[in-house]
Amino acid sequence: MPQAAIVAGSAVAAGAAVAAAAILIAEYLRRGEAPLPVDRQFADFKQFVERNEALRKELEESRRTILSHEHELVELRRRLQSTDAAIENAPLFKVVLTGGPCGGKTTAKAEIKARFESLGFLVLCGVEAATLLFGGGVPFPHDEASRMLLQRTILKLQMSLEDMLEEIGRASGRPTLILLDRGALDGKAYVSEYEWELLLDDVKLTTVLLRDQRYDAIIHLVTAAQGAESFYTLANNETRIETPDEAREQDRRTLDAWTGHEHLYIVDNSTSFDEKIRRAVARISRLVGAPAPLALTRKFLLARPPSVEELEMHLERFESFEVDTTYLRSTEKPAPAGKPGSMVSEKHRVRRRQQGTNTSFQHQMWVTEKQASGQEETHMIEKTLNAREYYILLKQRDPDRCTISKTLSCFIWGTSYWELNAFKGAKHVAILEVEAESRDCELCFPEFLPVVREVTDEQTFDSYLIARELEIEVSRMEIEVSRSASADLSGRGSTSPPPRPASGLGEMPPRPSSAIGSLRAAASATIAANRMANVFETLERSSGVIRRSPGE
Repeated sequence: MPQAAIVAGSAVAAGAAVAAAAILIAEYLRRGEAPLPVDRQFADFKQFVERNEALRKELEESRRTILSHEHELVELRRRLQSTDAAIENAPLFKVVLTGGPCGGKTTAKAEIKARFESLGFLVLCGVEAATLLFGGGVPFPHDEASRMLLQRTILKLQMSLEDMLEEIGRASGRPTLILLDRGALDGKAYVSEYEWELLLDDVKLTTVLLRDQRYDAIIHLVTAAQGAESFYTLANNETRIETPDEAREQDRRTLDAWTGHEHLYIVDNSTSFDEKIRRAVARISRLVGAPAPLALTRKFLLARPPSVEELEMHLERFESFEVDTTYLRSTEKPAPAGKPGSMVSEKHRVRRRQQGTNTSFQHQMWVTEKQASGQEETHMIEKTLNAREYYILLKQRDPDRCTISKTLSCFIWGTSYWELNAFKGAKHVAILEVEAESRDCELCFPEFLPVVREVTDEQTFDSYLIARELEIEVSRMEIEVSRSASADLSGRGSTSPPPRPASGLGEMPPRPSSAIGSLRAAASATIAANRMANVFETLERSSGVIRRSPGE
């Protein structure tokens, strides 16, 4: 440092000391006190400066501490936001294991827990509310009043346990599988229809709410008393008191209670017990997105869709839904590294299923890996959607395929869960579907339905191709109606074509406000009414269900 600067700094410091001393002397004079000796004044001043310096350092340290805490708060806020996002996005699945007594629920629960924990899932297992109560000393009911009280208690306890498990699962921020030993609707199998309605009214709930809006899948493990009688035992459950006949009846009533759920899967005793458990695991794998081989969906052509009166006459119970199926844009890309020459294609569709005022939504994806050798392997992944997710995906609809509308009726016949598809616009054709373990397994067909033949391998009856045919028919009819409308309006100075009819949900034709608006609305209504009828009439004739008219 230059000498001049050192001298100047010393002068400034000396000046400050003199000024401070002068201030002290003036203070003493103001108070009428004699000034202190210079050396004392200097010592006091030195202490003053040292205290100020200590305070300055303390304030600086406090400032650094505050800044550090601010950084910690910012980091904590970021982590909380990240945790909230993880909690919101982490998938959670609720699966009910149900069925008649001695169906294998305990073993299945242990196998499923081990399997999905190894895949990184947090698996939360719910206990059966009834077993919890009976094991705690609650007596079996002896009259209607005590039976109603017990069922109401079981229902409330069951739902409370489920809600707590769901809260824990969502707070974890991890993919979660909640595995329940029976569900809220199981109680319906233990009371009469009248008692069940009284119970629901008392707790302000509905069957549809409990069945369709609480659980992602229902796995019904058929009692060993039906098909594996030699393995039926009361020894492994102290609360089990049913005879084989009573167990079979309880199994049937439980199936009836859950009939109509979007994902009700029946796992019967047609195979070994180990294979039975494997089939249950495979069902859940498909639900949560873990690849699992597809079960074979077998399709059968009916000569005509049965009437509601016929279903009511021949079935103890069935549930009907209005379903809209929309295919989304498909994708194809090279397989991941390590599989040269292989391609992976994805086919997507979304479904809207409505029963009365209750609506549910679903996304299905088929992933097909085509190997260089020509072999193909397909897996299906399913996911339940909320309304917002459904309408967002609907914007990705395949423009080359129309939405298919149908009435879906679900029912139990034998030990199988059947789905009857009656397409809107089809007068003579309906498709009966059932999931089977193999093409050769024996099926017990509903005897009142006019089955023509199996069409599992006939692409003509594939919904993906039917949606394409519908779009072609719509395009053809649009051209014809547009030409007709142009000709009718040529004298009025307008040749605007009619709008495209609603082919997806939420798309409605504009409200007519003039002559052209009226023609447009009429054209859209005509197309909507006839597009499926034309396609299905062609399908009916080509399949041989109805014969051609003379002269055709």
